[in-house]
Amino acid sequence: MTGADAVAPVTEARPVGRPRLRALVGAAGRSCFAVLVAVPLALVLIRLQGFAPVPTMLAGLGYAVGDLDSAARTLAWGLPLLVAALGVAQGFRGGMFNIGAEGQVYLGALAAAVVGAYLGPLLSGLHLLLCLVAAGLAGGAIAGGLGWLRAHWGVDEVLSSLLSNYVLILLCAYLANGPLRDPTRQSGSTRNVHDTAMFPVILPRTELTAGLFLVVGLAGFAWWLSERSVAGYRWRMTGASPGFAAAVGIDVVRGRTACMAVSGALCGLGGALLVMTSQGRFWTEIGTGIGWDAVLLALVGRARPVGVILWAAGYCVMRASARGVEQATGIPAELSSVLIAVIIIAAAARNGMFVLVADRVRRWGALTGGRLGGGRPIGPGPTGPGPTGAGLTGGRR
Repeated sequence: MTGADAVAPVTEARPVGRPRLRALVGAAGRSCFAVLVAVPLALVLIRLQGFAPVPTMLAGLGYAVGDLDSAARTLAWGLPLLVAALGVAQGFRGGMFNIGAEGQVYLGALAAAVVGAYLGPLLSGLHLLLCLVAAGLAGGAIAGGLGWLRAHWGVDEVLSSLLSNYVLILLCAYLANGPLRDPTRQSGSTRNVHDTAMFPVILPRTELTAGLFLVVGLAGFAWWLSERSVAGYRWRMTGASPGFAAAVGIDVVRGRTACMAVSGALCGLGGALLVMTSQGRFWTEIGTGIGWDAVLLALVGRARPVGVILWAAGYCVMRASARGVEQATGIPAELSSVLIAVIIIAAAARNGMFVLVADRVRRWGALTGGRLGGGRPIGPGPTGPGPTGAGLTGGRR
């Protein structure tokens, strides 16, 4: 082997890392964009309410993550939301828009509450497993059925899953107020589950339970299924191009149904965590808004498990900080919700804005380069497009 042959692989391998580095830098810049929008806006809104901006924001952050107990409380609140968001993201990766997460969370919570209250007491591990299986099967059956309707009959899953929210929530409310109502409580609540159906608390004076380990396992499973498994690859192919997936031998019908079933099962498990970690029963307002927040986080996280986890963590900190600011200053929580909405919008628009800015910079560079490089005309010349003209008219992007 000659010297030139020896160094050739090194020379060719060098550009491989550069696009990855640029991609990481670009992703970090896009993530920081939402923060750069949020912080000045928060300072302005707090000042308009007549409070000192910086101490007020620090008080909110202290309430959210100021000490171990505060961080544990914030984490415990976000665990069911994270599981539901990962479920919605699984559907999105497969091209199935599961907008019915809210109803599936409710149904999973009710299934776990029924098994936890009317079966047992049993051995704790067995009882926990039965509650989780019931919740996962309930949510997975509904979402899988909606996926089957899309795959076989062409029913739009956005419409069917959206409408299923009303059916499931009202059905759960009827059962909690009727056949499953706890006679010792006010209407709208089921019986308390047995202690063997509750995750044990792992940090005293907080609501952080052993359900944390379950969520860690589910997050790892969702990442592996989406990014590394054969089934996840087939689902991604089906979502990107159903025609191409069918042409290469992928069962599109089975893939869509299975993808939605897994999505609904995770949403159902999110509902089960509401019962088995903190509430101890089902009541008619147990999961209000969690399903919609899960859809939001899945969208902002680009349906990537890692992105969903990071955005869920940030969202939980923002919500907890908003409660802390309200308690410390009396600033209405609705104002904090407006701020959070602006942050989410900025995060959703970050990619398009960065592409627009990059395109403008590229065009400006092409124009100045053409003028300063000897006056060569930009655009098609006598024999064809010039080097700068190709960049302006499209070329390879």
